[in-house]
Amino acid sequence: MSSILSKGNAIFVETATDLSALIGKLVTFSAGVPAASASATVPAVGIVLDARKRTVGSTTTYDNSIGILGGIPGTVRAKISSTATAIKFGDALQQSTDGTLTNDAGSGARVIVGICAELNGAVAGDLCDVVLWSPNTRGTIIS
Repeated sequence: MSSILSKGNAIFVETATDLSALIGKLVTFSAGVPAASASATVPAVGIVLDARKRTVGSTTTYDNSIGILGGIPGTVRAKISSTATAIKFGDALQQSTDGTLTNDAGSGARVIVGICAELNGAVAGDLCDVVLWSPNTRGTIIS
């Protein structure tokens, strides 16, 4: 490995926040704290890959894995919006307003973050294999 390449991927551990309800959802950060992305037009930063909450006695700890968009190799499982129509393999996916992904609207202000890589497609509520890229460099569409 190169002396200046510090990691082979952009997947980070976060231990201060309960993200157990956000697995597969896009997130943004405010003062370093992750929260569900709440905009269809403001690019998200990452996706919750795994989240665990443990309580032993009176101590609660969190163990979250967050992948930074544009720095995740391969496919990841992303949550499809409850309002999405049937998604097919290869369809473009855009951010929804609750951290989920939905069908590309085809026009208007939106942020395209990836494509469906699920051979059988997906429907509303599914966790779906997707290829994600950085929305700031590839998918921001303002019209």
